[in-house]
Amino acid sequence: MQLRTSARRRARILAATTVSTVAALVLAGCGGGDSDTAAGDGTSAAPAELVPFRVAQAWISNTEYGGFWLAMDKGYYEAEGLDVEWLPGGPDAPTAESQVAADAADAGITATMNTAFAAMADDDFTVIGSVFQDNPGCYLWLADNKVETAQDLIGKTILAQTETSVLATLAVNDIPADQVTILPTGFDPAPLVNGDGDVYTAYITNQPITMELEFGLEMGTDFGCTLTGDMGLPMYASSIFAKASAIEADRENYVKFLRASQKGWQDFLADPAAGAALAVDEYGVDLGLDLEQQTRSAEAFAGLMESDVTAEHGLLYMDVDRLETEMYPALEASGVTDLPPVSEAVDLTLLDEIDAK
Repeated sequence: MQLRTSARRRARILAATTVSTVAALVLAGCGGGDSDTAAGDGTSAAPAELVPFRVAQAWISNTEYGGFWLAMDKGYYEAEGLDVEWLPGGPDAPTAESQVAADAADAGITATMNTAFAAMADDDFTVIGSVFQDNPGCYLWLADNKVETAQDLIGKTILAQTETSVLATLAVNDIPADQVTILPTGFDPAPLVNGDGDVYTAYITNQPITMELEFGLEMGTDFGCTLTGDMGLPMYASSIFAKASAIEADRENYVKFLRASQKGWQDFLADPAAGAALAVDEYGVDLGLDLEQQTRSAEAFAGLMESDVTAEHGLLYMDVDRLETEMYPALEASGVTDLPPVSEAVDLTLLDEIDAK
């Protein structure tokens, strides 16, 4: 399924440029072309002829992509001369990795590092940036049964959406798997509230919000959620990847995509609710998303975006030392083998080029 703008927006865009997917409310960034109209930051406005650029999502068009939606809405991609088309993911959609591998997409957004890095053994992939500096995965627990370290899992019954993350947490902490009981469960944390288990594998951007909105419980008082990264399993999330050969052949457009995306995520960090509103009202309008839930989720996502390296180099940047010393062991504990050297798996020179200007 391809993400389409509303008829109203398409009409407005066609009247202005004839080739676009998003209204250019405020043009910013490097433009070009023959237009004499200046963008808000003093650069030239976007040219009329836009270059198609397809991006495959790992999941549905919700607030997780809020910074990309803001970049679309504010015309940042157009200002760079790009006509960005989003290919939504989800349970019934092809994976982002398969679409990039088949050249159906120019770039992909992976949910966590596992999938893109696992595919590197067979595909010409390289990661060029990451939206979230920490994986939103967490262990959800009630206040009378705290799980704040990996050792606290010993003897517990774990309600697991996926067993893999639990086994990886145990492995990286040298805890035998027979020291816990793992019960498969779904996306709803109700079994934890009902006492069916001691701890529940969750996402800090999702189930804790459900605990508050649907069960009337308060984070920090009635329950807590310990990030998997704090339990020895750090991972980047929403990483941007592409074929190394494609980047080499078309480097300029990948730099443009990253630059515009960086601006969108800066706006998201300043106002997560704006990204949530775009997810609910436009980009995920057919998904029945709830604005309050999406806004709360956006705020949680914003809390995962910054690190020491992003403070120095800008959003989307990655810490290669942390990747090699902390995240590679976590990937291996998760069953990802044949990992290439970090220098081959990640290419930060595009973001370096943006940072240098």
